[in-house]
Amino acid sequence: MNGGSDTLLDALKDFIEKNGGEIRLSTPVDKVVVEHGRVQGIQSNNITEQYDKVISTVTLPLVPKMIPDLSNLVLEQYKNLKNIAVVCIIVKLRKQVSENFWLNTNDPEMDIPGLVEYTNLRKLSNHIVYVPFYMPREHKTFQEPNQNFINKVKIYLKKINPSLVDEDFLDVKASRYQYAQPICDPGYLDTLPLAKSSVEGLWIADTSHYYPEDRGISESIGYGRKLAKDAMY
Repeated sequence: MNGGSDTLLDALKDFIEKNGGEIRLSTPVDKVVVEHGRVQGIQSNNITEQYDKVISTVTLPLVPKMIPDLSNLVLEQYKNLKNIAVVCIIVKLRKQVSENFWLNTNDPEMDIPGLVEYTNLRKLSNHIVYVPFYMPREHKTFQEPNQNFINKVKIYLKKINPSLVDEDFLDVKASRYQYAQPICDPGYLDTLPLAKSSVEGLWIADTSHYYPEDRGISESIGYGRKLAKDAMY
């Protein structure tokens, strides 16, 4: 897609706002209000707003805290879902690492599955590379400081492209996400609560519900349409 994800996101934003919708950033939902088996609205920043339908797409392990009035059985199901964590390294470079958008690695000296060079799909003035380290958040490596991962990435990129030197690294940032991808054990669907909850007017789903498909924008759009149709009818 020319322009990358921004093309899609900007078009969605324009369509939503032109049709009377509202997008609120930096507005965390503290609680979804449920009474007598029906959704009543949401609480945010100590303000309660009434809604007769709510669709939650936050990562499922956060649901018990946000919607504590679900049944104990369903809350336990959400708490028992397992996810893999990730340390994300974003690198800004003077030159390309490779000509590939997506490069898989299987070098035993590199504890990464691969790297994504975004600017091979969307041209920018510098070259942007995303390098993920996937692991359980309980793993001792996940507790290491960000600089350890940054140092590894510099070594890995220089190994992939020996022409890279220290001066080519303009900036490097690290971030972490505890719930990067669901772990789908055998019988996974039997442990996953349905997106349409037992609470009237409430739907709860995240990328886990794409199973057996993997996470992706296409899957997000398709499942989002399904949820919207369910809520409308």
